[in-house]
Amino acid sequence: MAIMPKGGKELLIALQTPSPKGHMGIPALLWGNPGEGKSSFVESLHRDGFPIVTLIASIHDPTDFSGLPVHRDGKVRFAPPEWAFAFDETGQGVLFLDELTTAPPSVQAALLRVILERKVGFRDLPKGVRVVAAANPPDIVSGGWELSPPLRNRFVHIRWELSDTSYLQALQDGFARPELPAIDPILHQEAKSYWKMMVAAFLKLNPNLARTSASDEEHAFASPRTWDYAIALMASCDLLGEAPKPGKQGSEAFLNLVEGCIGHGAAVAFAKFLSSLRLPDPDEVLDGKAQATVSKLRDDELYVLFSAMAAALVRRQQQDGFVDAMLIFLDLAEQVCRDGKVDTIFVTMRQVAQGQLLSHAVAEAQRNGRLKEMQEALKRTFERTPLQEFVATLA
Repeated sequence: MAIMPKGGKELLIALQTPSPKGHMGIPALLWGNPGEGKSSFVESLHRDGFPIVTLIASIHDPTDFSGLPVHRDGKVRFAPPEWAFAFDETGQGVLFLDELTTAPPSVQAALLRVILERKVGFRDLPKGVRVVAAANPPDIVSGGWELSPPLRNRFVHIRWELSDTSYLQALQDGFARPELPAIDPILHQEAKSYWKMMVAAFLKLNPNLARTSASDEEHAFASPRTWDYAIALMASCDLLGEAPKPGKQGSEAFLNLVEGCIGHGAAVAFAKFLSSLRLPDPDEVLDGKAQATVSKLRDDELYVLFSAMAAALVRRQQQDGFVDAMLIFLDLAEQVCRDGKVDTIFVTMRQVAQGQLLSHAVAEAQRNGRLKEMQEALKRTFERTPLQEFVATLA
């Protein structure tokens, strides 16, 4: 069986993940010793219509990334270098920045804008262009430079390793020809809603982990930007079957990607949080296939469950069974209110009350001859509980 180096799956997922800014790919930085096949793997992704443009950052001038100042008509413009036009025909591909730790600080500073803002001079990279970099640890490279924290915070960091066993096996069977996984952008957006709620619930309990300090011991550290990266990558893992689910652990790739975004300490705490959740599948609850004993759930579990169910209801508005799902949701909300934990679901219920979900539910119930049933459920939930006061105040 053909094999793939450690870090290969994580890279392919990062390349296919829609970024929070709307283009393709989370910028990825591969860390590994020389000769481990980082460059060969990235360049093997080349296909017709999917070019790979490799630049050795250390042999380029800062103007090769920021643009060459040109005086014309009384103004200074920044002319982009030739490589910036390499993606014009296809609109997609990979910009591969090799040997990043051999780039002097002046070049690293010029790369900041290319990696995050995707601009070369004043020219935008096409939305289908992914950015990948590779680096050797600076302590083993002559003339190596440490990456600045602002540059480190623009990547998901991926450990790259080809073990002796894997290499011997590859000599016999060959390396796997990497194939980019298919990720539907619409489904990815829906999955992101779920992981946003997970991260929000976690950071409510651990606000000190929203940001962590850059250190010399590891490359990744937590910031709002890298949490956004982690959410996008976790949504991709979810669609690819790599993410943890009730009764199922997440894959090694899932954990590596989270750690590569926010650092080891925050990733371990987040993984522990995920494993401690005792939640049924929100869709199965809304389908009536699983029971949610809300009186036994912790506050953070209630927050995640109701947020996830509300997101699922938005997705189900045009589907059969929407009325039944909404009735189950309202019944559970009423139970939480009776338990005196209305604060835990307050934000979610406010969004439901102020959005279009309830009016759509009433219209659907009327169409299905169940208007009275829906009206009674709404009264029980919003008029006979503390939600009446909250909703009236914030409406």
